[in-house]
Amino acid sequence: MTDRILLRQRLLGLPRVVTRKMFGAEAYFIGPAMFAFFTPTALVLRLPPSALTESVALGVARPFLSFGAAQVNGWAELTLEGRAPGELEKWLLAAHASGTHAARSAARRKRPARARRIARR
Repeated sequence: MTDRILLRQRLLGLPRVVTRKMFGAEAYFIGPAMFAFFTPTALVLRLPPSALTESVALGVARPFLSFGAAQVNGWAELTLEGRAPGELEKWLLAAHASGTHAARSAARRKRPARARRIARR
């Protein structure tokens, strides 16, 4: 099996993870929160600030640049070439935790609207 297949299986094995197509690629979600997707050469993960800083400092990742434009906050690009899937385990778990937190935050923000009073004349 290729490394990409092993990484996909690992991502899908994490709790509450589902996939959807985004921009022609398979993206990984927890509820409404996307936390990972593949590019042709890398795995892109949404990392908490401390993990993003650490992964860049260690040379494991670089900040993800969207279409060569501005940096998208919290996203790191981890090149797959020359890496064993096990080397990325720490970062997969950090991204999953970040996605779980984002999904919980989104659920709390999503509250039913209050009924409006209709003024009678």
